[in-house]
Amino acid sequence: MIKRQICRLERSVNNTERTREGTIKRYRDLQIPWQWLLDTGLVGQIKLSSLTLAREYMRRVIKELAESEYSGEKNLLLQGARFAYRIHQLAGGFDAETIQVFQDLKEIAKG
Repeated sequence: MIKRQICRLERSVNNTERTREGTIKRYRDLQIPWQWLLDTGLVGQIKLSSLTLAREYMRRVIKELAESEYSGEKNLLLQGARFAYRIHQLAGGFDAETIQVFQDLKEIAKG
């Protein structure tokens, strides 16, 4: 369920960014103010919110691995890493807090 929602979110953000780039070019050519179309609006908020989602997802994976003897441990770690990577691509990188949680997940994978 979450994977489908992320896919839809990725498509929506990508389509919005593509449309925005063309609109900015047309506005600039016509000397219409276009700066308001930059990432400070809804798309930027979506990207920041997706980082929160990635942090919480990875924390949940860490908690699940710490609290139980989960038989599919490698599968759960792989799912957490894949999800984090997709969010990383969508958001254009991680913030400091998300990097730290990802490092915590990485340490569990090593250990």
